[in-house]
Amino acid sequence: MKNIYLDNAATTPIDPRVFDAMLPGLRDEFGNPSSAHAHGRSARAAVEKAREHVAQLLGADASEMVFTSGGTESDNAAIHMMLGAAGGTAPVHFLTSQAEHHAIMQPLEQLEERSVRVDFIGVDSSAVPRLDHVAASFSGDEQLHRCMSLMHVNNETGGILDLQQAAAIADSHSSLIHSDMVQSAGKLPIAIHDLHVDFASLSAHKIHGPKGAGALYIRKGMSVDPMMVGGSQERGRRGGTENLIGIIGLGEAARLAVLEMDERHQRWSTLKMFTTERLGNAFPDIVINGDGDAALPNICSVTFPADAYPMDGELITARCDLSGLSVSSGSACTAGSVIPSHVMKAIGHDDASSISTVRLSYGAQTTEDEVRRGVEVLIEVIQDMLDRSSPLSHSRTAMP
Repeated sequence: MKNIYLDNAATTPIDPRVFDAMLPGLRDEFGNPSSAHAHGRSARAAVEKAREHVAQLLGADASEMVFTSGGTESDNAAIHMMLGAAGGTAPVHFLTSQAEHHAIMQPLEQLEERSVRVDFIGVDSSAVPRLDHVAASFSGDEQLHRCMSLMHVNNETGGILDLQQAAAIADSHSSLIHSDMVQSAGKLPIAIHDLHVDFASLSAHKIHGPKGAGALYIRKGMSVDPMMVGGSQERGRRGGTENLIGIIGLGEAARLAVLEMDERHQRWSTLKMFTTERLGNAFPDIVINGDGDAALPNICSVTFPADAYPMDGELITARCDLSGLSVSSGSACTAGSVIPSHVMKAIGHDDASSISTVRLSYGAQTTEDEVRRGVEVLIEVIQDMLDRSSPLSHSRTAMP
């Protein structure tokens, strides 16, 4: 039986239509987009067509989109561009949340070493930054240059931030604003000019496009330093020959995401409802992280609290994998040790429960049958682990 893939928040399989759209770029449109001859002009036309489609994901102008290698580069570039636009290294005050992606957290850790002040905003049970904490975080020295970066949709829980309200608070304190929209772009309708966001990041491989392609929104009128120098590409903001194939794929994936957004959203809602009800019936004490209308329905994060489900949580995803189910956990393996997710800890789970968290996430190609079979595999894995960890099981094992 074919393995079941329910880890689309990590990456999505490329859409066959995206693959087909990329083929001409490999065969025919191979010219350098910066070249003036016919081959170059053809490649340039493909790049600009893709830029229009990507801009539609955010309701932006095409001129505001800069192509990058993905979400991580876009996040890093936005942070350093904000730092430059805000006046250099100090005095600058960066605000972010306790549940951001590492592509935000780690660059800010580096900035702290350069004497940039970084404060972390508390989050609610869906890992969404609390607006009252956002407001409180801006109190203090008004002479500081302000910058804020908050994720639009949390990648582990699917929790949705009211970005318009958060940005309004930041704007009232003359703060520059960036949002990681990697999980929301193409899944939620976005009118970025209404949000008053200065920078926003997105990635192709989260919406059934190719890996290695992404974009950074830079609000029109922003004066920023280039993220890479060595060429005049991307209006001088990112030098280097464009990743033509990746850009074409991102553009087509963006076009399809906008076209099919409502249908995908409705289907994901049905799949998430089934998942939470079936798991809840099997294990009544589970916690659904990011449940309800304030969470994106393609992500279903489930915690098995350690006090109610005494088992070795770090083995859950490994056992699922052996049973043919691909899901993510609430932990990361670094240098042979298991580290609980900082997001799970930020929303109040202890280490053991964080590790006993499973994230199932759906994509445009996920079928109802796959979800039904995947949930049954997860139930069987959890039940078997509970049986093996029970005192009765241990006593039976010790009997001659």
